[in-house]
Amino acid sequence: MKTRSYLIALVSAAFVVGCGDTGQTNTAVNTNQNAAVPAATAPATPPDELAEGRKIFKQNCAICHKEDGTGGKVTIEGKSLNADDLTSAKIKAFSDDKIIGYVYNGVEDEGMPSFKDKLSEAQIREVVRYVRAGIQKMPEPAATGSPK
Repeated sequence: MKTRSYLIALVSAAFVVGCGDTGQTNTAVNTNQNAAVPAATAPATPPDELAEGRKIFKQNCAICHKEDGTGGKVTIEGKSLNADDLTSAKIKAFSDDKIIGYVYNGVEDEGMPSFKDKLSEAQIREVVRYVRAGIQKMPEPAATGSPK
C-alpha cells in the first residue's frame, strides 16, 4: 500500500510539474520524417476579364469579321460584304468611341448592321474591349485618377 501511495504521489508530482505554467514557451520539434506535409495551395486562376466580350463577339461579329478579326469577303443573306480587318492599323487607330458608334449605329453603306436594338451599351463596350485586348493585342489603358 505504501508503494502504491508513493507511486500515486510521484505521478501527481510529474503531472503538476509537466502542466505547470513556468512562463516559458515549450517548443516541440517534430523529428518524424514521415509526417504529412500540407500540400501547397495552388494560386487561384485569374478571372478571364475578356470572356464576356469574347462571347458577344463570337455570337454577333465573327460571322463577318471572323473569330480572329481579320474580316474579308463574306456572303450574308445573299449579300456580298467585305468586312473590315479589325487587326489593321486603320482600325487600331480608331478611338474606342468611334468603334462603339459604328457598332451601335452600323455603317449602312458598307453593310454593317446596327446593334443598338440587340446589344446594350455595356455589351458593346465589352466587345470593343475584347477587340482591343484580345484581337488587336493592344494594352488596356492604365486607370486614371489619383490613388485613394
